[in-house]
Amino acid sequence: MIDVRNESGEGDALTPCVLFVDDDRDVQVAARLLFHRRGIDMLSAYGAEEALTQLAACSVDLVLLDLNYTKGATTGAEGLALLRDMLVLRPDLPVIVVTGHSGVTVAVAAMRGGAVDFVMKPWNNERLLTLVGATLKDRQGCQAADAEPVMIVASTPLRRIVAEADRLAATRAPLLITGPTGVGKTLLARRIHALSHEDATPVMIRSEDCAVLPDEGGTWIFRNLETLSLPMQRRLADRLDESLPPRVIALSTLDRAALEATLDPRLMLHLGIVILTLPPLQERPEDILALSTHFLRYFATRHGLPEPAMSEERRAVLCGQDWPQNVRGLRAAVERAVVTGTWGTSFEAPDIVPNGTPTLRDTERSLIENALRKHGFNVTQAARELGLTRPALYRRMARYGL
Repeated sequence: MIDVRNESGEGDALTPCVLFVDDDRDVQVAARLLFHRRGIDMLSAYGAEEALTQLAACSVDLVLLDLNYTKGATTGAEGLALLRDMLVLRPDLPVIVVTGHSGVTVAVAAMRGGAVDFVMKPWNNERLLTLVGATLKDRQGCQAADAEPVMIVASTPLRRIVAEADRLAATRAPLLITGPTGVGKTLLARRIHALSHEDATPVMIRSEDCAVLPDEGGTWIFRNLETLSLPMQRRLADRLDESLPPRVIALSTLDRAALEATLDPRLMLHLGIVILTLPPLQERPEDILALSTHFLRYFATRHGLPEPAMSEERRAVLCGQDWPQNVRGLRAAVERAVVTGTWGTSFEAPDIVPNGTPTLRDTERSLIENALRKHGFNVTQAARELGLTRPALYRRMARYGL
């Protein structure tokens, strides 16, 4: 269960709050006692996704960051990736690395990545308190921004897309992000801008309302690019032809072929250099599960309510449902469950079989159920035996209430 400082998810405005990310519960307990004696609130997170949820839901003044969360991990790669994600959400957030196994070399790499300092385990209590106190003092008067929404990445396809976006962020190349509505195109565009280290706030442009282009350069994010008028498409192409053009990140629900038929050819030459396509949520069951967990914690904290239980049956239902609004729809469904305290019912009623004769439905259900039981409800292994993809098996499990 996520720590809740009060019913609104925020602590006393005069009491500083530290988020400690470490998978060792004994370390967390020791740190909590240490900070409590000095009048500092502490939130705990035991892994990357929980840390991002805490950061989105609560007013955090400083993060203490361990670099390894998986048993046996010593490279610090998990913590370095989390550091990058946290600074995407809160570029002004001070992060102090707390490390033991990874050593000084990785700690220095973390400081190059944006951490303000590091301490080694086992730490000296006074040294840690002095460092935390000095860092918090430097932040007096800074107002923490609302960091939600946060990009949660669990599936292999989305990891590949985000990794490519991160690689391209530091360039000035124009980008085109496509995918169905509600899938996270704007969130990915904002991530790209945050990792570009450009100071200016990106200019958000609704293409359907765009009558004039901005005078300033920087980054322009065009939403619903396909609705941009033809004269404005040509003016935008002219700007991109300049020697110092703005960086354009364009978003569209259309695929490449449809965009080539819709956009000015010269504009498409610029924007078609790199196209990142976000698949619909229904094709990414791992992301459905990770996002569901994130939204449960987030809304439970925001509303000061307990998290509804998430059974294996409920996970199968969520993964098997169609999500026309993608992440946006899942978010609304989870918030509704938190607020009402129940998931409701959405299982299909079984077919009535005359004279006890097995139907195709019965046979398929039996095959799936047997495969799941055989592999201890390991969906990956059961899907492999049945010759199905994981998303296809999740849809059938939801259909039969398995």
